[in-house]
This record gives sequence, C-alpha cells and structure tokens, in this order.
Amino acid sequence: MKEYPRSRAGARPEEAKEVMLIDMHVHTAVSSPCSRIDPRQLIYAAREMGLDAVCVTEHEEMEGARVACELGRELGFPVLRGVEVYTDCGDMLVFGLEVPSFPLQVPFEDLLRQVRVAGGLVIPAHPCRSDRGFHDKLGRERAEFLLAHVDALEVKNGGNAEEANLRAEAVAREYGIPGVGGSDAHFLMQLGRCLTVFERDIESEEDLVREVKAGRCRAAYAHEVEGIELSRLWR
Repeated sequence: MKEYPRSRAGARPEEAKEVMLIDMHVHTAVSSPCSRIDPRQLIYAAREMGLDAVCVTEHEEMEGARVACELGRELGFPVLRGVEVYTDCGDMLVFGLEVPSFPLQVPFEDLLRQVRVAGGLVIPAHPCRSDRGFHDKLGRERAEFLLAHVDALEVKNGGNAEEANLRAEAVAREYGIPGVGGSDAHFLMQLGRCLTVFERDIESEEDLVREVKAGRCRAAYAHEVEGIELSRLWR
C-alpha cells in the first residue's frame, strides 16, 4: 500500500514534503436535496479528520458552494466552489465557472464552451460507475471526443465500487489524463473516503484549476493517506 506522507513539525527541510489534501466532491443540504450535510458541520468534520480543504459541488446550483465558502472564511477553513452538472455525456464536476444554476441536462459541448471561456475545469464525475465500458456507454466517437477535451477524470469516487474506480484509473492512464478523487459525500460519515493529494498549496479556485491542469495532483483513498482520521466521524 502506497502512503502519501504529510509534512510534520520538526522534520528537516529536505525530508518534509508539503501536500494539500482536498476532498473535491461534496454535497450539502443547502442546494442538494439528496444531501444531509450541514455546511458548518462539514467544516468542523473536515478540519477534525485532517483535510486541508473541501470542494462543495452541488447538483446544478452554486448557492450551497457560496454559502459554505463564506462560512469557511468565517471559520478559517478553505472551501472551494464547484458544481456538478448533468450533461448528455454524464455528470461533470466544474470549477472556475461563475454560473448560478444550470438546467437539468446540458449538452456537453455547450458546457465545455462556457468552461473554456472562463478558463475553468471540467472533470467527468464517477465516469465508470456503470458496468458497461466507458466507450460502450457513450459510443466510441463520443467517448474519444470527451477524453480529448476534459481536464481530468475523477478516478477515485467514494460512492463507487473499487472495480469502477480501477476502470476509471485505467482510462486516465491510457489517455494521459490527470486523476482526482472525491468522496461524493451526502452524509458526514462519507466525507474524505476519497480525496486528491496536491503537491502545492491550494488557496483559491484559481490555484485548483492551475494545479489540476498541470497534473500536480493524484487521487487517493483515505486509508492510503497518513494523518486522515475517518474513524472520528463515527463517534
């Protein structure tokens, strides 16, 4: 099992490896009716378990992310704004695009155009959750188009079976696409099950966009990362 060490106080500079641990896929009850997570409790739990930041990615709306981000500023914990948009090519995690809400289904090309104009990220969420192969589900031509234009793949999703995540990792590896991780949490006990390990500090959505595009990140399960305390959420 590969572990991703965190910097420790007292470590010699040449031994210290600074990383940021971010859960890039979380829903709150503010804008996702399927979620039972209160934003304030989200921040308390994320800080307690050892995360450095969370991304709030509500379904089709930005309001929950805005509320959580403002609360994060008050409490001194980074909350980054995103949104999960349902498209004709599946669910997409979007960052760096300031749009209050989206229709229930958006043509992928339309979303991609908006994201590119804004300089943001578009990342297929849980792309291999179906038992069907990625190319079978979308059709080869459609799948190839999508893979040529997205910025990363969510290769570790906390709601997926391990086999689905392995399939996503194989696709990302084959196409040379960065992989990210997120819990897809709808309940606090699910927070941090999967996360993204960044090599540099992330203090804003702009930092997030830059580092993902540069590929200076990797997906991990919580149990692979030193310093994460999932068990505290069950007390």
